[in-house]
Amino acid sequence: MGLNFMEELSFRWFSIYYLALGTLLMTGGGYILVRLQAVASYIESVAALEKPPSMWVSIIKYLFFFTIPCLFLSFFPFSWPELVFSFWCLIIVYTTGQLLVYWKQSASAIRNNRDQLPRKIRFVAFNMMSLGFIMFLLFYYLQTRMG
Repeated sequence: MGLNFMEELSFRWFSIYYLALGTLLMTGGGYILVRLQAVASYIESVAALEKPPSMWVSIIKYLFFFTIPCLFLSFFPFSWPELVFSFWCLIIVYTTGQLLVYWKQSASAIRNNRDQLPRKIRFVAFNMMSLGFIMFLLFYYLQTRMG
């Protein structure tokens, strides 16, 4: 039995999205671990800015724009893993967006806790890599479920 158009679109969208996001998270987390001191210096430098870095705002904006189709396509066919993933992405967008909206307070917290920065960055890098691995597991699950 073949898939209808919306099911096929959903399958392809989530397949590409899981692979792309997993690859970005794994490579980004690895890069941060390898270049820990350079990343810490960069974060210290942007904490001195009046506004949040435009690159960070763009990342959150694009994650939001890619999450909207995920939310819609998780209903064709209805899939709990894809729906939970979509809501998880929205929570990430909201949480990180709050840090950028209240940039003055966030930047002040970064400057005041400069000594803890490498430890926090390492924590974020390991989380990125573990989330990347989870994206690959979701891709595998999707392939076996629909394949």
